[in-house]
This record gives sequence, C-alpha cells and structure tokens, in this order.
Amino acid sequence: MYRLLIADDEALEREGLELMIRHIFPDEFEFLHAENGRKAIQLAEEHRPDIIFMDIKMPGIQGLEAVRQILSKLPSAQIVMITAHDYFSYAKEGLLLGVRDYLLKPARREEVADVLKQAIAVIQEEKRRRNEQLELQEKLAHLLPLAENELTLMLMLEHVQGLELEQLAGLLELQWSKGYAMVLSFPRHSGAAWEEFQQAKREIYETVKQFAKAGLGCLAGPLIGHQLALFIPLPPGRTGYSQRVSSMDWGERLRTLMEQRFGLPVSIGIGSIREGWDGLSRSYREAVRVCADHHDSFSVHHYDDIIHSSGQTAVSLDEEKRLLDALLQRSKQEALERFSMLYAYFEQDGERPLPVVRGEVTGLLLFLARGVHSAAGAEILASLSAAEDPASLRLSAESWLERLLHSLEQEQEHNRSHVHQRALLYISQKYKEDISMEQTAEYVNLSPHYFSKLFRQHAGETFIDYITRLRINEAKRLIAGDQLNLKEICYEVGYKDPNYFSRVFKKAAGMTPSEFRQQHEKQGPC
Repeated sequence: MYRLLIADDEALEREGLELMIRHIFPDEFEFLHAENGRKAIQLAEEHRPDIIFMDIKMPGIQGLEAVRQILSKLPSAQIVMITAHDYFSYAKEGLLLGVRDYLLKPARREEVADVLKQAIAVIQEEKRRRNEQLELQEKLAHLLPLAENELTLMLMLEHVQGLELEQLAGLLELQWSKGYAMVLSFPRHSGAAWEEFQQAKREIYETVKQFAKAGLGCLAGPLIGHQLALFIPLPPGRTGYSQRVSSMDWGERLRTLMEQRFGLPVSIGIGSIREGWDGLSRSYREAVRVCADHHDSFSVHHYDDIIHSSGQTAVSLDEEKRLLDALLQRSKQEALERFSMLYAYFEQDGERPLPVVRGEVTGLLLFLARGVHSAAGAEILASLSAAEDPASLRLSAESWLERLLHSLEQEQEHNRSHVHQRALLYISQKYKEDISMEQTAEYVNLSPHYFSKLFRQHAGETFIDYITRLRINEAKRLIAGDQLNLKEICYEVGYKDPNYFSRVFKKAAGMTPSEFRQQHEKQGPC
C-alpha cells in the first residue's frame, strides 16, 4: 500500500480526488489530507508519503514553496502539481524543484490513472534499486572482513603477490604508503587455562579489533594460536621517533585493556615503520621477534629500541638473503651452515628466553618460505608455536629448513622431467626428419650442453643413441611390413644415404637390412 497526500484548500476537491483514486486503485492507497501548505509540510514530515498531489494556489504557504520544503526533507517523494489555471507559467520552476507532473482541474480519470501508474512505477524501481544496493552492501559487509583476513595473512606469511594484494587493498579502500606492525602474544597456557583462553578467543579478538580500529584505523589479522597481528598506517605528518613513542603508548593501552577485561598478561612487539607491502611484511617479522624480552616475559617492546640498545644488533638482511640464495641454489650444506650461524645468534649462548628465540626463528622461516614460494607459512607458525623447549624448537626449525630444501629439489626434478617429456614429444614428431640435438635444445629453451647432460640423465642414453634406436625400431617395423623396398625405408626413417643406413642398422641389429628381411620372410607363414 502506498501513502498519498492530497493538499488542496477546497475540501470538495480533496474528497472527489480521493474517491476517484479509490475507485481506480481499490485498496492501493492510504490517504492524507491537507487544506494548506503549512499542513502539507507538517503531514509530509510526520507521515512521509510516497506521492503528493499539491495544489499550486493555497492560502498561506503556496504550493511551490511547500514542495521546496518537502523535497528538502523527502527527496524521493513523487509530487504532482494541481491547478485550475494554465500551469505552463509554473512548469519551469516546478521542474527545477523536482515535480513529476501536472494536472488541470477538474482532473480526468484517465489522466489521474496515468500519473499514478507512472509514479508507482518510479517508486517500485527505486525500491528495487534500493534493495539491490542493500543486498550488495550486505554482501560487502560479509566480504570485507574476509578480504582483511586474507590481506593480513598474506603480510604475515610473506605471500606478498603484487596484483592480488593490490586488489584486496583496493577493495578495502586502503591507500597506505608507510606503516608498521604490532603483534600481541598471549601466554601459552596448558590444561584448563588454555581451554579457557580458547573459549574467550573470539571475544578477545573482537575487543582488540574494535579498540585498535577506532583509535588507529588499522588492519586486524586473525588470532592464530596465541598471537594477533595489527597493521597500522603511519599518520601524515608524524615523524619516526614521535610515532615510535605513540605506538608504545598504544601498546600499553592494549596491554592494560587485556589485563583489566580478561585478566590476561600479554607481550606486545612493535616493528619499525616501513614503506610498501613488503615493508609491512618485514615490520611484522620484527614485531614477532620482540614479543618477549630478556627480563620480563610480558610487556611492550619496540624493535628499534631493542636494536639500538646496548650491545645488540639486528640480523643483517644480507645474511638472511645469503641463506635464501643457498636454498634457491639447492646448496644443502651451505644452507644448513648459514642457518646454524643465524640460530646461534638468536640464542646468544642460551641467554635469550625461548619466546624471543621462537620469534626470531619464526620470522626467518617465514621469510625463507616466501622466498622459495612455499605455501607452508601457516604450518610453520603452528609448528614453531607448539615447541615447548629450546631443543624441540631447534629440531622443528631444522626440520622445516629440510622440508623447504626438499620441496625445491622436488620442484626442480618436476621441471626437469617436464622438459624431458617435451623433448621426447618433439623427437617423436621429428625423428624421421633431419633432427639435431641443437634444434631440440632450442625447442625446450635450454643450452645444448645442459640439454645433453639432462637428456642423458633422464633417458639413460645419449641423444644420438636415442634417435638411432627410434629409427632402427621403425625400420624393423617397416621391413616386416614388406610394403616398401629398403631404399624407401631408408628415406622414410630419416636417413639420406642407404649405405650409411645399412651400416647403422647392422651395428644396432647385428645384421644388414637385407638379412633382416630374409630372416623375417623365413620365419613367416608359408
């Protein structure tokens, strides 16, 4: 049902118009009556009618002025002006205001019906569009948290893939140039305490997310295991040092909130301000590394403070890259040695607490996993988080290094096998022609020297021996078929000289082509 306001200073006109409309559209409208412009404005604001029939000439506030005020509050209202005079002098002003149509008194039944049908069609179309818009907003409301989770996981697990990440950032309307990461690490309970923490995880996550987003405008990652990551934009005009102080203050606020709301101590690590998505990913690794300190297990620490404090230096990014290079080159011994050296630095002769070492090692392995395009980041996080003592942590870390090496070796073997299969397919199509190893190497995009070694490794024979075997086997089949003479068979299998073909055949088969044919004929049925 639609709500229709009829504004006219003549009661007879209002009642007659209502009667006509009730007859044309039974049970379609709820009617409101206004005898002047002021009353029309009041009723419109109070009842929000869908359609308004407004007389132009009324005592007090005139029709056009009433329309102006109503549309300022109800821009979607469908307004039809009614006049007993020639309405053209009012048409321009009314159209500028947003009037839908005009009716001359006395309004004819057909005209009223047409005007209302058009107004109803517009209202229904607007409702349809509005419903579609609301449905889209609802879907987007469900999608945005998923996009935020996906983006933060990509940063945490170092899967920074440009196009996909930019698409997620565009969906979230992010336009960051610089920022930093903050990681909240909750105590690793056991038994009943851990069960209580698990049950409260959802509430903890929502509390941190709402508090941090309201004050920092940040991205909130999922609560994985006992850690929650925030990615925070650098406010414009803020210097690095002042932002470090501000971020420490926010860390203290979050720590206090967790203790007061949930009775939970929490260690908070804050990474350096860095530029771009790669930079945010590295800032996250830094935050993970400083989640716990030498002296107090649960507090707030900034990576820059730890690095600049007495005697401690950051692990050189060059050292991490050298380890990654050793992995990529499948140099197992060098990779293990470099990893052992970095691990010794993380431990510092056993003086650093387990949470600190775990943070350092986790960051390093996530970096390596990303560098070798491994999707094992989530498994690495879960595995290292489960380590309860230094020995099991080191064993788990070394096991993951071995697995990354093994995955690279498997990938290399798969690629080599794929190249070999492409080469065999090419040879099967071309061996009856004047094919060379150089041509085949070029086809699979390898140097002849490397292709020669790779082919022998997979085929167990040289390229020439393989081609010869294919040709001789095909020659035997054709000779047995007894449809071609030996000279024709020579050319058919890729040889240009019948004498050379005969020598090659004898070397491979132990007899000449003629002798092979004679032997085959003797063995055949009489």
